[in-house]
Amino acid sequence: MSLAIIFGRCVDKDNSPGIPHIVKVNDFDLSTSFGQGADTHDVNEVWVYSSQDVLGVFPLPATIPYLDVDGNGTVDITILAGIKANGISATRTPYNLYEAMSLEEEFEAGDTTVIETFYTQYINSAQFILCEDFESTNIFNSNFISSADIVRTTDDEYVIDGNGSGLILLNDSMNQVFSTTQEELYDLQSISGQIWLEYDYKSDNTFSVGLEAVGGAEDGRYPIYVHNSTGGEWKKMYLELGPIVWTTPGSIGYEITLDAILDLGEDSGYIVVDNFKIVHF
Repeated sequence: MSLAIIFGRCVDKDNSPGIPHIVKVNDFDLSTSFGQGADTHDVNEVWVYSSQDVLGVFPLPATIPYLDVDGNGTVDITILAGIKANGISATRTPYNLYEAMSLEEEFEAGDTTVIETFYTQYINSAQFILCEDFESTNIFNSNFISSADIVRTTDDEYVIDGNGSGLILLNDSMNQVFSTTQEELYDLQSISGQIWLEYDYKSDNTFSVGLEAVGGAEDGRYPIYVHNSTGGEWKKMYLELGPIVWTTPGSIGYEITLDAILDLGEDSGYIVVDNFKIVHF
């Protein structure tokens, strides 16, 4: 992992108490290796910690003031990528499955350190279940009450990376789809740490993603999040699966669900998804 750091200088340095050393983080980039899936992300902020306290949450590009409160003459901070858990601003959190970045250097009041890009990767202990990337297959199957399907498409308009994505087209005659992954059951009960479902999506119609618990007293479909139109833009979701898994203890396995009904008053709609993967400790 590489890190680009440029040391900026101010004309008038001031070592007086109360004058911060500024750390700027301009951008974020994620790299993945074989078996980790796509390198898409939605990191727009960083969580910053000193050795003693939480310094704050800063939107990118971030300007982080650091005061040498313990007088040791060192800028000593840890920077973590921040996400919106389940797509909700009120549940912003550091994403502990990405490696943090540590910065330690001489403190100079009034000086500025510029990190052009916060480069990171998944932590070594991260485990992956690559569910569906639509490169050559499509494991989403619609049930008997569906009038539409999720199909693999190679149309550039609907592909975020690679060769394919999953596409749902809705209209008056094909106005609903209720689908689940069918190739295998995901064994999530054996996982004791955080469990996240990552995926990319774009739509002009509402749709929901969740889990279907198979077996046990709590068997059933559990929609977790309802997506609204993205206005033609691709977005990334970090969906927390733990609360469903922990409240369905008798389940023998889980499937991913994707459901949609044509929005009221609309003649047509589309949903496109890609890069489904489960990441956990």
